[in-house]
Amino acid sequence: MVLVKHVIQENDVVALRERVGGWPAGTVGTAISIYDEAALVEVPDKETGEALDTFVAPAESLEVRPRYRTPPDNGAGT
Repeated sequence: MVLVKHVIQENDVVALRERVGGWPAGTVGTAISIYDEAALVEVPDKETGEALDTFVAPAESLEVRPRYRTPPDNGAGT
């Protein structure tokens, strides 16, 4: 079996694999700056989108989440 490690890039959506600071495992944020073995993560407010916090998290504590795009509405159902 081949293990492929995804390199975290700026603007990737990430989730914490373990607690970092006051944020529990499972917290979702955006990697806004990348360092050698860590990333600066911004956690947004779910309702307003405003940043609640930014913190540096070790790369091994982050999991990249896929981005889902909403398909365009081509007039279906109208």
